[in-house]
Amino acid sequence: MAAAVTGLGTGVASAAQNPPPVAMITNLTGQSTSVKLDSGFVGALGQLGVEPSPEGSAKVENGSASFPITGGNVTVYKPGEVNPYVQGKIEHDGSGLNLTKGDTKVTISDFVIDPGDPAFLSGKVEANGKVAAESLKLFDLNGSTLKPIMVDSAAGTATLTGTTVTLSSEAAQALNGVFKTDALKGGTTIGIATIVVNTKSGDMPMPSGGVDTGGGSTSGTEDTGLIVAGALLLLGAGTVVVVARRRRAGQS
Repeated sequence: MAAAVTGLGTGVASAAQNPPPVAMITNLTGQSTSVKLDSGFVGALGQLGVEPSPEGSAKVENGSASFPITGGNVTVYKPGEVNPYVQGKIEHDGSGLNLTKGDTKVTISDFVIDPGDPAFLSGKVEANGKVAAESLKLFDLNGSTLKPIMVDSAAGTATLTGTTVTLSSEAAQALNGVFKTDALKGGTTIGIATIVVNTKSGDMPMPSGGVDTGGGSTSGTEDTGLIVAGALLLLGAGTVVVVARRRRAGQS
């Protein structure tokens, strides 16, 4: 997919120059990224006469929009050795959102989460069936509101929730142009994201210990599934830094 990125930011050292990673998942599988839509954002769309609806395999129900994870990868280095030290992508091919007003329909789809610094979500943009952008930065991601990882060992899943999703200035400008308004602003809160992933896809499990020392456990357990999932889920919008800070604060 054109929007996919294999590295984060500019000036990232090549694999040959990087030290060995502490965790690596080369083929990310399921489950989904969902966003609990903010009531203020939904209300703003309503005032503009814009109706959101699911595209492809996405679902919109009970105030949340959900998009299946279809692929991606993640590599985690020890903090301080490589910047950024979480690199990769989370892909959501074949799903997205339709925003419709009268005869005008904008489709944003094929989302890719980039956990760089800053973290963001990009995607394909179509207006009335014509591609306006193969890859546009749609949403900014803020991990400072993150909650602890939850693991369901029986289901083989791990869940990370709490990342705040806001509308990017690029997306606001594009949507305002299509819908002929100036009401949409960059920085508008879209909602709170939840990522659910399978925990059995690790090629290189993280060592034991805290995130700040290169480990991946965020709850004090040494469960292998949790450690691997922790490495993956720390993709969410600067999460590694947030969790490391929390652990250091708790130890001081």
